[in-house]
Amino acid sequence: MNIMELLYPEYLEGTSLAHPAIQAAYAEMTVPAGPAWVAEHLKRLTQNGIQPHFQLTGMHGLETLERMVRKGLYKGPLNLTWIGIGGGFDGPNPFNFFNFIHRVPDGCTLTSESLLKNVLPFNTMSMAMGLHARVGNEDTIIDHQGQRFSSVQQIQQTVRIAHELGREVASGKEAREIYRIGVQYDTIEETLLENGMAPNRKAGQKGVPQRK
Repeated sequence: MNIMELLYPEYLEGTSLAHPAIQAAYAEMTVPAGPAWVAEHLKRLTQNGIQPHFQLTGMHGLETLERMVRKGLYKGPLNLTWIGIGGGFDGPNPFNFFNFIHRVPDGCTLTSESLLKNVLPFNTMSMAMGLHARVGNEDTIIDHQGQRFSSVQQIQQTVRIAHELGREVASGKEAREIYRIGVQYDTIEETLLENGMAPNRKAGQKGVPQRK
C-alpha cells in the first residue's frame, strides 16, 4: 500500500509526510489481508452482527470476493469501494475504474476512492452514474489549485456538484437502507440473488441472472 507513489513533494509541505522516515514507512506499508485473515474476520464480524464494507484494490480483489461468496464464506450485502490510489492498488485511471464498474454485480453498492487531485474527477464521475463518493482529509488535503482543503470544504463541494448533477444526498435513514445495514442472508443462493450475481444454472434453466 505505497501511497507515496502519487505524492509530490509540494503536497507534503507542512505535514508529517514531509519527514523522510515517515515517507519510508508509508512506502513500505503492507496490508495483512491474506485468505485466512479475511475469512476469520468475516466470520467474527457476521457473528457479532457487524456488516463489512469491502475496500477492493482492483479487479483481482473483486474476483476473490465473488469466490468467497460462492463458497459461503460471506452471506450478506456487498458494499464495495474501488480504491484508485496506485502503489499496489489500481491507479487513478478512468479505464481501470470503468472496467471495475462493468464487472460489479448490479445488486451491490459501489463507492470510488482516490487521493489528492484525483478525488474530485472520480467523485464527479461516480455521482454522474449514480454511484457513491468519498471525501475527507485521509484522501486529500489540497484542492485543484494546491491550496489546503478541509474535510468540510470537500463535503460542501461534493454536495454542490451532486445537486448540479441531479443527485440528492441521502439522509442517515436512507443511507442505512441503501447499505442494507443489519441485513444478513441465510444461504449462498439468497446472497447471490440479492447482490445481482448470476446463480449456478440448474438443468434446463435459462435467463440467468434472475432477480426478484
